[in-house]
Amino acid sequence: MKKIYLSLMFLFVASMSFASNSELFDLNYDQVKQEFAQLDQLAVKVKAENLTYNDLLKTDAALVNSMALSSVPSVPLPDGALGIPSFLWGCVLGPIGVVLAYLLSDNDKDEAKKALWGCLASVAFWVILDIVIIGGSAAASTAYY
Repeated sequence: MKKIYLSLMFLFVASMSFASNSELFDLNYDQVKQEFAQLDQLAVKVKAENLTYNDLLKTDAALVNSMALSSVPSVPLPDGALGIPSFLWGCVLGPIGVVLAYLLSDNDKDEAKKALWGCLASVAFWVILDIVIIGGSAAASTAYY
């Protein structure tokens, strides 16, 4: 066991020492500060004047374009109540999840419908599993030896 452990450690250390892209991990703090200076100035301006993205686009379009700002979030916002997909509300909590998804999504019927599909999928899964287990045990108990 010690030989395997030592061999793996040797391979790990050897592969790390021969890394060809080590310059990718060099960090130049001055360059990072310089790149964020413009963003910091923009943040101060937005807070001070209470600007929205559209207001900023109208007043200072060159700044928005130079910083490649966008009104579309880079990370998609999760659907459903409390950031949990409505399908999971219904699938995990059943009928209670359907009601919670409806109430927590400000009475959105589409979210309630997704939760209902989750509830139905959960019921179908358990019914099929029950049939397979009961059907399998019934077939085994009636088998002749």
